[in-house]
Amino acid sequence: MNINSRFKDFILTNIMLYFFAMGVWSLWSYFAFVGLEKMDWQGSIVYLPHGIRVLGICFFGLKSLPALMAAEITGPLFINPEQYMGIWSLASMASLASIILARELVKYSQSNIKGSIVGPIKFENFRLLVLVIILSALLNSISVNIIISYLEPSINLDPIVIGRFFIGDVLGSLVLILFLSVTFTSLRHNKLTTPHNK
Repeated sequence: MNINSRFKDFILTNIMLYFFAMGVWSLWSYFAFVGLEKMDWQGSIVYLPHGIRVLGICFFGLKSLPALMAAEITGPLFINPEQYMGIWSLASMASLASIILARELVKYSQSNIKGSIVGPIKFENFRLLVLVIILSALLNSISVNIIISYLEPSINLDPIVIGRFFIGDVLGSLVLILFLSVTFTSLRHNKLTTPHNK
């Protein structure tokens, strides 16, 4: 693959991933906050955007970072632009870093621990993907809340909120991935091709 082809692939991957991420952000923000007059720092119990982070980094690697970082900055504008600017951007970068770290830890454990129960190092392996989701959710819930509480003294570091973040990231990722899996499986079974018998 020549340089032009790799560059084209990089650009198309990021454009596709960015628009898909923005679609998930807008969908999640609508269902999460429609009808709410006041927002507080409690965390969503089904945080769909974490699923986009996991899918992007696990399937496309570090080349997905431009799209994911852009979505992390512009996505929250669908929710509350005044509340989610400034320190939220730093917390979002910590969220991406938590997934990269989780992915590398899982890959390291697979190559250095004999008899691993997870299986081959392929993120198409659903069990491996779930392990990355759980580990990244744990790292994300702790790191983001520490950053926010440190930079915003009015927000206290609350174990309950950390727990909600963890559950929200795990459930949101699983819901999104299962939805995509069911959708693409249905499309494949229905064979969106021209029938042979016309």
